[in-house]
Amino acid sequence: MKSLQLFLLRVYIGLDFIHHFAEKFGLLGPQAYHDVVGYFHSVGFPPSMVLIGGLCEFGAFVGFTFGLFTRVAAVGTALYLVISLFAGHHQDFGFTWANPGGGWEYPTLWAFLCLSFVLTGGGRWSLDAWLKKYQPNGLRWLSA
Repeated sequence: MKSLQLFLLRVYIGLDFIHHFAEKFGLLGPQAYHDVVGYFHSVGFPPSMVLIGGLCEFGAFVGFTFGLFTRVAAVGTALYLVISLFAGHHQDFGFTWANPGGGWEYPTLWAFLCLSFVLTGGGRWSLDAWLKKYQPNGLRWLSA
């Protein structure tokens, strides 16, 4: 049952990033893309950072959904979420995410949840588990 729980959590985390990278790649239409570029500008980032953010989110999608180098995806995604927390100034809006502007509670929760996969890896039902058979001994820590 523990394997199933980790599988469901991992896949949900990955799928949750589809909407995020899709808006940054312009896949949700021009208005959504314009809005995200405007938000990035409002917090001091140039438009090129939208693409970098989208690539980070796409990496989170692939890493978590398919369990591919899950530990690397976990660290990268948690780091991305913490950077986003501070770049969006959520620490200035208090703890509760429902506060105007969004507090730091929700992105911290997501970062912590993602980071927990450093301990477990991708699990039984992941590409990591399959790849483990083919990786050199020195790289097996990357897989489940």
